[in-house]
Amino acid sequence: MESINLLQELDSISKIHTLTRDDIDSMMIEFAHRITIAMKIERMSVWLFNEGKTAVVSMGEYELPQKRFIKGRELFKKKFPAYFEAIAENKIIVIENVYKSNVTEELTEEYNRPQDIISLMDIPLRICGELVGVMCFEKTGSTERIFTHSDQAFALSVSNVFASNLEARQRRALQVRLDQELKEKALLLKEIHHRVKNNLSIISSLINLQMQHVKDDYHRSLFAEHREKINSIALIHELVYKSKDFSEINLKTYIEEISLNLAGVYHSSTKTIELESKVENVIVDINYALPLGLIINEVMTNSFKHAFKDTEKGKITIELSKEKRLVKLKIGDNGSGLNSTIRKEESLGMEILKGLIEQIEGRYSFSNDRGTVFTMEFYL
Repeated sequence: MESINLLQELDSISKIHTLTRDDIDSMMIEFAHRITIAMKIERMSVWLFNEGKTAVVSMGEYELPQKRFIKGRELFKKKFPAYFEAIAENKIIVIENVYKSNVTEELTEEYNRPQDIISLMDIPLRICGELVGVMCFEKTGSTERIFTHSDQAFALSVSNVFASNLEARQRRALQVRLDQELKEKALLLKEIHHRVKNNLSIISSLINLQMQHVKDDYHRSLFAEHREKINSIALIHELVYKSKDFSEINLKTYIEEISLNLAGVYHSSTKTIELESKVENVIVDINYALPLGLIINEVMTNSFKHAFKDTEKGKITIELSKEKRLVKLKIGDNGSGLNSTIRKEESLGMEILKGLIEQIEGRYSFSNDRGTVFTMEFYL
């Protein structure tokens, strides 16, 4: 018998492995055709376990003489317990005569005799140590075949290549499924943020309607403040909805939007308030963005309301910077100084501010520097 050129055949088989074919049947036919010729056998088949591991299902059975390929046949564990136990316990099964072996005699009537099999070499297929199926090399006719150590080494190498191919396909299929699930979750998150933003906008509109019935400036101002807090939260959901990343927010965009909104709310024909922004691009988790937005809203609202009562012109400056993990926020005005309501420890505004700062484990201070300056630091 002509000897097998193991290195040449393994190289050819490995090249099949690297192909990215969608047609698994074509791959199986080419794979099996090469092996049957190389090993001078008539049949080769691959069987994979079903989900419950109660049966092996034919991934493909190739017969060289007829060049016939079939698949889908099932062999059930309850009918062939000895064989299933053998593939679970052994690295390789080599049988010269299938009709004289305890492992394969139970397969005689349903499988071996109909396929005219006389000898076999079966190798369990494993992926990451888990048994997933079996690869079968089968000699037909009446002449028994002795599978040599060289045959066995070659077949083991072939099975490893094939198992590697299966593993790669399994990973690709898993990746496709994960990508689809992530896409669906992203769409769901986007819709949730959109709905939250819309619901908050409805609440803001209801407050606007209620403000029309308010008869004094004090309560009208309270409604306006609450509306802007709601708008600050709604803005987060709007920015997240428009972004590609549903977990992070660019504070630069967020702060600029809040500042413009507040400037519009507190615009007065008798006063000119200039806004100066020195804000770096700082990306934060959405869990930081919400308290930060409310903190900025609270401090800037206080400046707009209280800092410029005795002047027609004013300036509010907001600065944000990040060095490594430390984020620094500074909001200052050139108004009347530290006599406003929010800076009194007993005020509601101060209590709100302290609670929000605690959420992000920050530290803060107020100081006088030709007006009032609020400074806060926190770590991301």
